[in-house]
Order: sequence, then C-alpha cells, then structure tokens
Amino acid sequence: MSAGDLAGRGRGGFAGAPTLLGLAFVMGVVLTVVFPSGREFAELTGKQRVDAYSLAYLTVLTRAKRDDPNLRIVQARQLGEIGRWSEALAALEGVTFDRATSDAAGSLRLALVLSRARALPEGTDERVAAFELVRRELHEASGRSWPAPRAYELGRLALELEEPALGARYFIAASKVETDASSRAAALAEAGRWLRAAGDERAASESFLRAAETTTDPAEKLRYVLAGADALEALARPCEAADIVRPYAATSSEVAVVVRAAALSTSCGNARDAQLLGRHVLELAPDDEVHVREQVRRELGAGDPRSALVLLEKLVKKHPRDGELRLSTARAAEWSGAPQIALEQWMFLVANGHVPRRAGAL
Repeated sequence: MSAGDLAGRGRGGFAGAPTLLGLAFVMGVVLTVVFPSGREFAELTGKQRVDAYSLAYLTVLTRAKRDDPNLRIVQARQLGEIGRWSEALAALEGVTFDRATSDAAGSLRLALVLSRARALPEGTDERVAAFELVRRELHEASGRSWPAPRAYELGRLALELEEPALGARYFIAASKVETDASSRAAALAEAGRWLRAAGDERAASESFLRAAETTTDPAEKLRYVLAGADALEALARPCEAADIVRPYAATSSEVAVVVRAAALSTSCGNARDAQLLGRHVLELAPDDEVHVREQVRRELGAGDPRSALVLLEKLVKKHPRDGELRLSTARAAEWSGAPQIALEQWMFLVANGHVPRRAGAL
C-alpha cells in the first residue's frame, strides 16, 4: 500500500468522525425532546395501570436517566404493583433522593417491604425476617413528618406488629399536623393509651394531660384528665393525680368523678379533701347507702366523729337489727361526747347477745 493510499484512508477516517458526533448529538436531542423528565413522567403515569408497554418504556427511560429520582420512584411503584417487590426495592437503591423526593421514596420503600412480607407464607422464617425489616423501616420512618391520615395508618401498623410505643410515636406525630383541636387531643389521648400498654405510665400521663389542655370540649377534657390521673396513680403518685382531678370534681355533677377524686385524696392521705369531696358525693346521691358508709369512714378519718354519728344514726334507722352498725354508732357516740346515744347502742348489743365480727365494722 502506497503512502498516498494511507493518506487517503486517513482523511476518510477523520471525515467520518463529525458524522458520528452529529448522530450522537441528534440522539441526545431526541432523548431530551421525546422522553419527558422524571417529574413529568411521574405525573403522567401516577394514575395509570401498569402494562407491559409502559413498564418496557419506563425501563428504557430509566436506563437513559439513571440518576433521576422521580423515575426511580415511578419504576419501583410500577414493579410493586405487579408484585415484583425485590426488583422494586432494588430500583430505589443507588440513587440520591433530594428533599422533594426523599419522603416519597421512604414511604414507598415501607409499602414495598410490607407488601412483600404479607405475601410470604405464614409460619416461615422468611416471613418473620421480612416483618423484622418492616419494623426497622417503621422505626426509621417515625422521625419523618407525615400527613395525619398516613401517621394514623402507620401507627395502626405498628400496633399490628405489637409495637405499642412505636404506634404512640406515630399518633403523637399525627397530633402535630392535625388542624382541629379536638382531633389533636384525640391523637394525643390515643398515644397515651398505647404508652400505657407499653408500660410507660409517665409518658402516658403527660400525653393524656396534653390532650386535656388541647381540647375545648369539657366532657373530653374531663375524660382525658381522669385517664391522666389513672396513669399517675399507677406510678404511685396519687397526690398528683388527686390534684389534677379535684378542681373538676369539686363542681362536677357526675357522682363517679367525685367518688374518684375522693378515693385519690384518701390514697394520698389528704383526709380533709376526701371528707369534703365525700360530702359532695352525698349531695348528688343522698340515698345511696354505699356512699353513706364510705362517708362515715371519711368523716372519722378527718377526725369528725360528730358528722359520722349523724350518718350512722340514719343507717341504724334503716337497719335496726344490724349489730355492726350499732357497734360503730356506739363508738362514734363515745368519741363525739354523746354518752346517752352510746348507752342505747350498747344496751341493744348486750340484750341481743351481739358479738362483733370486727371492731367498728360498717
């Protein structure tokens, strides 16, 4: 081969390079013009059913734009819709999600691992391992901000997985984004309920009391206060429980509420408050003998045998043959400085051969 031939071939080779570069440029323009952006494609396919054509097209498009987070999310979602969960999860790997797409990707990943776990046969090691991954994803996702409906949904999922403390975290997250005061309070109360189930009485009481502060409904407020008091009492803090219930009980017309406050005051050793609350109980239910007998104990505990004696005499009139009542009346009369009443009771007891079962039993 001559030098001229070599020169000619060299010129021909170099002449073809612009043609190849031009073709590459044109293909790039086609990809840019014909293929929509990841965001545009996500909007186009968001409500469409997955079919072989759309999935094939998406595969080509994703290969052309490997780092587009929107495309990866769409691809993972479509693969998940047809049950190809491992491929869907793989599609979410190896790409950096920005602030606008990270929450969507995290939510989708959680949905995919859950769908895969539920599809596995029950009682298998694979299913157990898959649900452990769901738990890890749930714990990781609990630090994000969620719309209230989604937070409730994830909270219920946590409960389904026997994670009450985690469920409570999601209910608290829901309370932070609820716009209605009653809804915020209900979410906090739900959190308190499951915190108690998790054994965290302190956090439960705080959640219930925050719910009481949040709601504007008086009935809801009282219900949450009582729930908070229950949690405090479980923590062996009856005085704090009594302090939060007492203001409501003092003006309440609900016997059960006042009785609860009186019982807490008694547990706390605050005999005077228990006495006053007990008197309020009798104002609401004067003919209830159970409450009358309880009030006799409160009056005696507060050092007021005269008031106890008044109640005991009423009970004796209703049950004149009750030796235990007679005995309690005799002793209350002695402590009150009423010897004549005490003597009448002792005479009845002697005349009827009464032997008390226990001292001063009511």
